[in-house]
Amino acid sequence: MVQWRIEAYGDGLWPPIKKDITARGVVFHVSIDELARRVAVLADRARRHKRVFRKSEAAVRASLVEPFLRIWGWDTEDPAQVRPEFPTQSGRPNYALRGDDGKPIAFVGVRPYGRQEDPDQYITYCVRRRVGYFIATDGVQWEVYDTFARKPPQKKRVRCWNILSDSPIEVLRKSFAIARDVVERREESCQPNSRLTLDKMTPKLVKPPFSIVFPDGQRYGIEKWNELLTSVVEWLIRTGRLTAQSLPLRTPRSRKRYIVNTKPKHATGSDFRQPKKVSDFYVETHFSAKGIHRMACYALRVFGVGPDSLFIEMGS
Repeated sequence: MVQWRIEAYGDGLWPPIKKDITARGVVFHVSIDELARRVAVLADRARRHKRVFRKSEAAVRASLVEPFLRIWGWDTEDPAQVRPEFPTQSGRPNYALRGDDGKPIAFVGVRPYGRQEDPDQYITYCVRRRVGYFIATDGVQWEVYDTFARKPPQKKRVRCWNILSDSPIEVLRKSFAIARDVVERREESCQPNSRLTLDKMTPKLVKPPFSIVFPDGQRYGIEKWNELLTSVVEWLIRTGRLTAQSLPLRTPRSRKRYIVNTKPKHATGSDFRQPKKVSDFYVETHFSAKGIHRMACYALRVFGVGPDSLFIEMGS
């Protein structure tokens, strides 16, 4: 058995199974040839049983995904480390990879082999639960997303590999990022503890300028209070939630006053006092800072988005 030492983390480093944590890094008590052999076995299995894996997500999970996670030190039989069907308010990722404190470090979404899925929904799960990474896979193609990255969803991908088109050694090099001790250490260093969620923000606590980060990673700079409300409305429009058919959007306490309408008028026929045009619609922004915050949270809830899934970043 060959013993070898990992001096740092990142590209160009391989590895797991039994391991020791030292001040200089991680020592894995396994040969690289053995790890490469295990990857090759999975690749051969994927080739031989493509028809099965195209039809059955359960087969992909049991025969490809879980064995690959075990290569990198995740005990898939221990729910303290790997929790299947982890419950969230938004849905259930196939797996939650958990740290020593029991908190999820990464969510894993599995699909049948060859099927394409939009990762946005899973990234939303992660953002709402403050989980730093999302791993998408069909058992053959693997993609890792940094959910806290200040980028659009399509640019959050930080790693990808394919067990059929990449060599076993290349798969090991690229997939080192999901080794249990590596991803846990990265998670500890990347948690955005300094960020408030929108529901916890108050005008007394926060004053512009600041930035608001939406569940899909879109980020808006806020220079004035009314921009908080217009940014929320713009995002709801861009994501297809707010449409002409859903208007007018009334204020929560009055049937006669509107927050958003197709024209800058309230139900009484009176004009909006401070209208702002967003796309083809008009937003009433004649509210106090507290009122702007309340209307923004209300608009999000109306369209099924929890204000606790948006982050406020200070000093932006």
